[in-house]
Amino acid sequence: MLTTAKLVSWARDHATQLEADMIFRQGSDGYGWWWKATDPAAESKIRARAYTALYFLDRFAGADSQWAVRARSAFDENEHSMETGARELGEVLRAWADQVEAGIVPIRQVDAQGARAVASSDLMGQVQKLTEDRDVHPAAPIVLAGAALEVALRSAIEELSLALPAGQRPSISTYAGCLRAAELLSKQDVKDIDQMGGMRNDAAHGRFDDLDDERAELMERQVNRFLRHLADLLSNATYAPGPTPSG
Repeated sequence: MLTTAKLVSWARDHATQLEADMIFRQGSDGYGWWWKATDPAAESKIRARAYTALYFLDRFAGADSQWAVRARSAFDENEHSMETGARELGEVLRAWADQVEAGIVPIRQVDAQGARAVASSDLMGQVQKLTEDRDVHPAAPIVLAGAALEVALRSAIEELSLALPAGQRPSISTYAGCLRAAELLSKQDVKDIDQMGGMRNDAAHGRFDDLDDERAELMERQVNRFLRHLADLLSNATYAPGPTPSG
């Protein structure tokens, strides 16, 4: 179950991740400064993390909230660099987390079905744009597609009011195992998820040897296909409404 403490912790951890894989640069004339990715592959990872953060704020702060608006402005309209915008986006995440923890800002209640719909439309729409942009490293759409897959699996568990096995860390494989134990997913479904999760992990951890544009397009097709399949499975399942984030 998603709790306020878990969401606040995720926001702070992700804000720290948004500062990784970059170095500080200053203009040769001594004026102007910006942050820059350490290499092209790192740039793609930073961009994927930023899209994940924007999705998070859309879901839990509200797409029309000051937090989501500030975040999109910080990232999309930054005059220095994409990486500088990512760091400013991280600061918005931290500020949101501080105010949520203090009880000043409420968490937007989003049901599991709504979260799955956003993963299928908004996140996968961003994946398609990244896949079509040949200047973007294929790691970026792969990581973002993996995020959409993870959101969908977690949301399915919430819809079915399932509990993760004690002691297991939330992850794509853990969610898949839980849904398999509930007999929602088949063995083949779990194998497909493991393949997609493996590709996401390679991209997220900088193992780029086997990643190219074709693999990114394959990941996009596989995740889209599975999200449609999962929606069909859930529409035919009998379950009690799942929990929503609470304090």
